[in-house]
Amino acid sequence: MSSIEVRVRRFELDSGGFQERDDRIAADAAICVFINGELFRTLLASPVMIEELVVGHLRGEGVIESRDELVSVEVTPLKVHVELKGEVDLKRLTMGKVDLITTACGAAASPSELRGLGLSVASMEGSIEAESVWLMARELNLRSGTYRETGGTHAAMLFSLGGDPLFFGEDVGRHNAVDKVVGAGVLGGVEFGGCVLVSSGRLSGEIVLKAARVGVPVVVSVAGPLESGIRIAESAGITLVGFVRGRRLNVYTHEERVVG
Repeated sequence: MSSIEVRVRRFELDSGGFQERDDRIAADAAICVFINGELFRTLLASPVMIEELVVGHLRGEGVIESRDELVSVEVTPLKVHVELKGEVDLKRLTMGKVDLITTACGAAASPSELRGLGLSVASMEGSIEAESVWLMARELNLRSGTYRETGGTHAAMLFSLGGDPLFFGEDVGRHNAVDKVVGAGVLGGVEFGGCVLVSSGRLSGEIVLKAARVGVPVVVSVAGPLESGIRIAESAGITLVGFVRGRRLNVYTHEERVVG
């Protein structure tokens, strides 16, 4: 369930009094992720698309490189048991990271550590039209039903470079929303080098690094970037586009790929 109904008391400034009414708020829950029987991390997320969320988180955080490393993913209420091939050093995976990933922050490395992650520079054949980028952001907004209902979620979406919609996800956390569509792409066998990632959240270093790990060459948001996001996008060969609003957009890195 992505939203729940609650009873609220709303104060009306014009009338100077309270009114009782039913309202909907975004649902969230603590989801415990176990890898090969050991607790790996607890994610605070909207309790929908849980399998996609976990698979995308593992791929975006560099825990797995492909779907082939997954033996099984068992989703139970608020617990996900993942079995991976071979032994996994959880201490190494969580070194320097927190066990609880909140809706506001990720667990990615800093921009200065990008080289040490062994990431290849994203490549892309051809270019993408600015009109197509705008239409992708528009489609993201049109599909964000839980946000319109509650005002408490973020959304993310994967498109092909040609503008075809692939996967959509909403979550109380912008990182989780990205993880969900990445996970859907992993499970669906998508070639990320031919994709555009569109998000409603600000483009921080953590978000851009998730895209870099899977090889997405174009990352778009209706919000703005952070310095860390721009620096990682520049280093990783990612075209970073922000503030897609109205009929305008800002291109921050590798602008040669965006044409009028």
